[in-house]
Amino acid sequence: MTAWKVAAGVLAGVAIGAAARVRRAPVPQPLRGRALTVTTPDGVRLAVEVDEPESPACAVVFAHGWALNRHSWHFQREALAGRAILVSYDQRGHGDSTAGPPDCCTIEQLGEDLHAVISSVVPPGLPVVVVGHSMGGMTVMGLAAARPELFGSRIAGAALVSTSSGRLAESTYGLPGLFGRLAPRVTPRVMGALRDPLITPVTTLPLTRYMAFGPRAEHLRFVNRMVAATPAAVMAGFFHGMAVHDKLAALSALGEVPTLVMVGEHDRLTPLVHSHRIAEALPSARLVVVRGAGHMLALERPAVVSAELSALLERCGQAS
Repeated sequence: MTAWKVAAGVLAGVAIGAAARVRRAPVPQPLRGRALTVTTPDGVRLAVEVDEPESPACAVVFAHGWALNRHSWHFQREALAGRAILVSYDQRGHGDSTAGPPDCCTIEQLGEDLHAVISSVVPPGLPVVVVGHSMGGMTVMGLAAARPELFGSRIAGAALVSTSSGRLAESTYGLPGLFGRLAPRVTPRVMGALRDPLITPVTTLPLTRYMAFGPRAEHLRFVNRMVAATPAAVMAGFFHGMAVHDKLAALSALGEVPTLVMVGEHDRLTPLVHSHRIAEALPSARLVVVRGAGHMLALERPAVVSAELSALLERCGQAS
């Protein structure tokens, strides 16, 4: 049986999941902060937006997930406006950022990119709270692995939303039976064969519906547009980068700062077990499981995520 035949079976299972109820909501209108470009040491140009209040107590730096962009933090930027400098940026190869060479699609590289953004954009001496979703949470762990001394000095707090410290190569993506057992072997082969003409808003919609959301898909088309705009080489490259990602040991650096861990009850990309593993490594972290939600917590349950981030800023202020 070829990989594509197995993939067809997997997609049939995905289509069943995609039939679940979709909740239509107004498409968020893009927020516009001060636009900047941060050039990394290897020449990649990262698109950055900064929302600046008059007297910020800290800076919040948002790192988005795989096949998304900075606009996935839309509602959190609205909710936290005026409380802190808000820095949102497109990860390399995503959104308006350039991609760099294929061999740079690693979590370690993303950690260095996050450091470049903090160093270039956040004023010296201002405490930083790093917030990462999915691959963005792994980005925070990549920074912790390379520069643990920043946590407790430059970095005052962290939020890890719908993410994993490793062992993603074992994922079944919530598929049942035979499909679930085959998924860890078939999915990397399918991703390796991915080409740009195959990625359109039509072809990605059922996958986005199944993979990214819980029972109700809030802002499905908003998310799907981000997914469909991601180049195939970037999507496949970072899929491999996440599969080999292992930063469990690096989590010790986050023990130096207040840390929030959040996950949706129905997350198929980074299921509950991954957040529980992170919380076990960080006994002082606050673990929040959001009932009825999937992987896209910041858009499915924006008020819950924003309230938890607001509380995290309060804890960071008290700790400092």
